[in-house]
Amino acid sequence: MDLRIQRTKNAIKDAFLELRTKKPIEKITVTELTKLASINKATFYLHYSDIYALSDEIENSLIDDILFDIEVQEKFFDDPQKHANEIFTAILAHREQLDYVFSGSRNSQFSDKIEDRIKAMLFKACPDYYSTKNDVILSFLIQGIFHTVKTSRMTGDMTEKYDELSKLCSLVIMQTEQPQK
Repeated sequence: MDLRIQRTKNAIKDAFLELRTKKPIEKITVTELTKLASINKATFYLHYSDIYALSDEIENSLIDDILFDIEVQEKFFDDPQKHANEIFTAILAHREQLDYVFSGSRNSQFSDKIEDRIKAMLFKACPDYYSTKNDVILSFLIQGIFHTVKTSRMTGDMTEKYDELSKLCSLVIMQTEQPQK
């Protein structure tokens, strides 16, 4: 990519992120964003159709960063604690960014997007693992991990929550493997 284009896109993204820390996406205008980025509106529209397209690109990039930290293996369901811990750690490492990129009306979109992407990665790597049961288990674990990180106070050590989450994930997997009575 042309260096000038990359600099312009970075300026747009930086301005957007600065505005996102101060207000919800619905209150951000292209005019104020372009003024902060020191570009004109035509330049913005050359790269993005609207504020939401820009937001989607930033959200997807953040999710890519999180997924990069998660190792998907064939043994996911054999060692759910390990993989739940990886997901927990990856989301926790990006919590500050998540708090403003996915705040307000965009909050629920993150958990759905990350769930879809993790499932796609896992079931592509291990298609034999796909079943309705495993799909539900993954939804439960991923949504639970996200909401644990999102709602947890960041005071003190997260080790206790990390350990508790690991135990619960293993229990969920073990309970679903028990024969139905």
